Amino acid sequence: MNERGVRIISLEANKIYEQIEKNGEEIGYQLPEKKDYAYYHLFKNILDYSLDAIELEEAYKRICRKRFSFTDDKQKEYTLAVINVKFNYTYSSLTNPKDLRELREYFYDKGFYLDGVHYVRYKRSSGSSRQGKCLFIDERVYHHMSKWGECGLKNTGDIASWESYKALSLSSIKGTVQIPLNGILFIPDYQSEFEENVISVNVKDGNLVAENETAKIKNDIWDGESLLDESVFSGDFAEKHMLLLRNKFFKSCAFKTKLQKWFEDKSITSVDELKSRGFVTMATDIRQIVMVTTPNSMKFLKFMRGGLTEENVRAWSEKIDDTFGVVKYDKRTKFFGGRMVQTSYQFLNTLALNEVQAQQILQNSNEYIKLIRKDYDFMRYHFTDAYKREAEDEKDEIADGLAERSDVIFRLMNVNYAFKDTKLYYNFRNEVVENQKNRLKEGHVLLSGTNATLFGNGPEMLLALSSEFDLKNPLNSSVALGMGEVACARFSRGKRLVCARSPHITMGNLYCAVNNTEHELWKYFDLGENIVCVNAIGENIQQRLNGCDYDSDSMLVTDDPFVADVVFRQSGRFKVPVCGIASTKKDGQTLAGLDYETSENKIGEIVNLSQKINSILWDKEKDSDTTQEEKDEIYRDICILAVLSGIEIDKAKRAFANVRAGAELKRLTTKYGTIRPSFFEFFDSQEIERRVRSVKLDEDEKQCDGLTKEEAEKRQKELLKEKRKIRRAELKKGKKYQFFHSPMEYVYQEAKKIDFRKGKQKQVTYLSIIDMINEPPRVKSSTVYAQRDAVLSRCEEYKDKLSFLYRELNIVDEDEQETVYEEILDLKKERNEVVASMLTEEYVLYLILKECEKFMQGDGDQKENWRLYAPILSNELFVRMLKASKEKLFHIKENPDGEFCVYGKNYAKIK
Repeated sequence: MNERGVRIISLEANKIYEQIEKNGEEIGYQLPEKKDYAYYHLFKNILDYSLDAIELEEAYKRICRKRFSFTDDKQKEYTLAVINVKFNYTYSSLTNPKDLRELREYFYDKGFYLDGVHYVRYKRSSGSSRQGKCLFIDERVYHHMSKWGECGLKNTGDIASWESYKALSLSSIKGTVQIPLNGILFIPDYQSEFEENVISVNVKDGNLVAENETAKIKNDIWDGESLLDESVFSGDFAEKHMLLLRNKFFKSCAFKTKLQKWFEDKSITSVDELKSRGFVTMATDIRQIVMVTTPNSMKFLKFMRGGLTEENVRAWSEKIDDTFGVVKYDKRTKFFGGRMVQTSYQFLNTLALNEVQAQQILQNSNEYIKLIRKDYDFMRYHFTDAYKREAEDEKDEIADGLAERSDVIFRLMNVNYAFKDTKLYYNFRNEVVENQKNRLKEGHVLLSGTNATLFGNGPEMLLALSSEFDLKNPLNSSVALGMGEVACARFSRGKRLVCARSPHITMGNLYCAVNNTEHELWKYFDLGENIVCVNAIGENIQQRLNGCDYDSDSMLVTDDPFVADVVFRQSGRFKVPVCGIASTKKDGQTLAGLDYETSENKIGEIVNLSQKINSILWDKEKDSDTTQEEKDEIYRDICILAVLSGIEIDKAKRAFANVRAGAELKRLTTKYGTIRPSFFEFFDSQEIERRVRSVKLDEDEKQCDGLTKEEAEKRQKELLKEKRKIRRAELKKGKKYQFFHSPMEYVYQEAKKIDFRKGKQKQVTYLSIIDMINEPPRVKSSTVYAQRDAVLSRCEEYKDKLSFLYRELNIVDEDEQETVYEEILDLKKERNEVVASMLTEEYVLYLILKECEKFMQGDGDQKENWRLYAPILSNELFVRMLKASKEKLFHIKENPDGEFCVYGKNYAKIK
């Protein structure tokens, strides 16, 4: 199995049930007889490369005695070993209708047949569960995979935890590392206990209630983290500083540590000495130990009596091997080489900004947009360095067309300065500028900083190994960091930092800290610039950061002095929301019931409602008639939403009895009315677009599955037409908006004012692409025109095929876009190769460009049809025929003496 995964069938449960009703249970769903478009179109999902998938491939080949996967003529891999089943639509029938819960109960109980093979429920990842999806597996391999994946454990009744933890090996991985099982040292978890005055949220009489009280705080200071010796970081991971690891019933974020150097410096030479203090390892020599972790990372122990014992660790080791999957690692942001971080509207709406300060926070962004608009060299820099796209970002950005268009146009921008005077560039530049303005309207402002992975109390974990940190004393003090201090190599010592984790709900979730990297213990860690060390001993950081732990949670960290001034001034005004609700087991809960309830996820509604009420609170702050008691009541309601957001996120792995998210949202929505802040108008219009794109019109005649490509294209156009009707209907409904005196309102209004039309030339003479070409000798032959027409005809064919796939992107589920994205890339590659094989004469290329220019000079959509140029821009003939640029193309470099100031740094143009 390749590391890009293998394609699997994705079906709606109601469609499977429809065929069961039609064909009978023993026949079930029937695939198309021919392996044509209708057949392959069903394989919309990817079974990610994972430890599960690796084992499944071997088991399938051995048990079913057939190949695990097959390929098409483009060498795409497909498998029928598992099927993705979605539960988005009810089954409508006069005689036997089924709602979503009933469909789940039916399929979870009976499974279904597909082409003579019986499939049964297998697993679902936490992400899939929130989307209502679940994997069904070929029953022939189910028993082996269950035995392999469950490690001899039994469900103890907490099925939320059970389902979550047994699916850990299903996580998509980027590669593997070998960690000898006798090289792992387990030490006890440590809880820091203290009291703090907070806003505590509890359940009373079936409702959530927030109260100001002094609460006991318990922090698991190493929850989900490990120390991993630097020797394990090799190969593809040599330059990384943390690895999020998976194994069966094991999940941990491992940070790069000089473990063996610590043992040596502290004269720790005996494994028996470590064991005598309650530590557990199968090592016989101290030099074998390459990893230190705690029971919180080994979920296996949650289902074993006795907890952390050598017997239980050996039982786990007998069910796994030393191959650990790497799910992710630390990486820098994509903005300005990792120097900048992008804010969210939730973050901005919790800063105590006034109108003038909103102008200030947008000033750098405004100046940057002006610069890339007027300066051709900086526009090139924008796409190469300032907003550099990573490979995994491309499929997220391709749907809007701007990302792909930038690839096409960027080639021309890099070869001839005159391209800036073409209509193609003019239209493109305006769209880039509009895109940047819209980012600001969304609250995406760039600040100095990073998104850093949280590393909790690493020095204390080292000190525990040498008996210098007492694991039995809950009142310990921190060693390397004081209260309100963090350590991050990205920032200089003493810098004031503002931090926030997503989802960020309210002002009490902002964390103010000072950077302290001076302690001598930091020399034992190699953490890079995108890991932030924090202290949870005696400090309420975990609840302040909305229930964070250390299994790769990250937070925005900025040293922007303006933001620091604002947030440090408001520090202490808003108490931390704390969850006082314990997770519980739901007696009698079924798998179908669990997955149904988990799929009903309301995190988006919670976040939006919280920002609305935040806006109301800020507005009340300016109202002299509003009493402090009234404002406190509003803030307590926001704290309820802060806690509710954490519960919604965690409900895929733990249950919270008596918490009814829907009822709480309804109660608070009723209390604060339907009027929305005016900045929501922009988000609502975007949400309508997203909702329209995700609409599945469930009538039979609107379905594309099982059709020929021609039929599918016709249905596709009909579906998009219907969606346009839905869009118009949604827009007509309208929502009521009101301006509130709140931070995001100020930012939004300032972003709307950005306008570059003043002083713009009304009449512009554009340069044609063909003016940039050295005209080749004229060829007097009718064959060149035939060749021109043949090439244009093939280009048009590919343009239509690509248009079909772009429309497909707007129809399929978000998790199904990856397969469509791959098809787009493959088709573009094929197009370029075909055109290159046909295009061998310079004069033919010249004639093609002249023909393209006719379209570009026209009106309507054709004037921006940059796709006409796409197949020829990388052609060797085109590059060879380009005229040398009369003006020098400059490169942008950071330079303290440079004349251009961008986001607080000086830049210069270098020849």
